[in-house]
Amino acid sequence: MAKPILIDEIHLTIFMPPGLRAESFRAIRRTLRSGRFQAALRRAVHGVLARYAALGKITCTLTR
Repeated sequence: MAKPILIDEIHLTIFMPPGLRAESFRAIRRTLRSGRFQAALRRAVHGVLARYAALGKITCTLTR
């Protein structure tokens, strides 16, 4: 089987406002690292890709 060809990478960058208290910072980090959040993000990305017929044959991965 032929290897897939990388045609694009899209990066999501998340910023936090300055001055957040440590508790807020930890809560945000915990959420971003949670399996539940990552699964929801994966479903959202796949849902958007599914709306475009031209992308029907691609595969994508979500990594950290």
